[in-house]
Amino acid sequence: MVMQEKVNNKNNKNRIVVNTPFLCTTPVQIRYTDYDMQGHINNSIYFNFFDTAKMDYFKKVRGNNMHWEDVTVVIANMNIDFYSPTRYFENVAVETQTIRLGDKSLTLVHRLVNTDDHQVKCVCSTVMVYLDPKTQQPATIPQYWRQAIRDYEGHDL
Repeated sequence: MVMQEKVNNKNNKNRIVVNTPFLCTTPVQIRYTDYDMQGHINNSIYFNFFDTAKMDYFKKVRGNNMHWEDVTVVIANMNIDFYSPTRYFENVAVETQTIRLGDKSLTLVHRLVNTDDHQVKCVCSTVMVYLDPKTQQPATIPQYWRQAIRDYEGHDL
């Protein structure tokens, strides 16, 4: 079972703490245009990092059975808690895992980590809803997806 809890940090914000290992790590290449006037990554750029990591995660979960034309999930909600700015020339990667697998939706957690000192820069929670490919309405996540996620994560969700 996934161990997840919310705790209060020093700023009294809810912080997601995941007590299972992140098995998917996606290196991120930071571009010159990702920086703002303060010399750190602009807030809007983090969503691009997490989108790239989602693609990498689903490809690892489904392996050679990943066909993007069959993926019918949409983002219903995304929340990012920022802990430390990401500065120029930092080596970073996004770690991703599924923490909840519901009937029609799942929740992913991404965290951006400095790969040199392992400092967590931010954590993102993403709720994704599965859509029926024909009706484009929310539908039950297919069993083959559920099993692939459980097999990849190595535990029940």
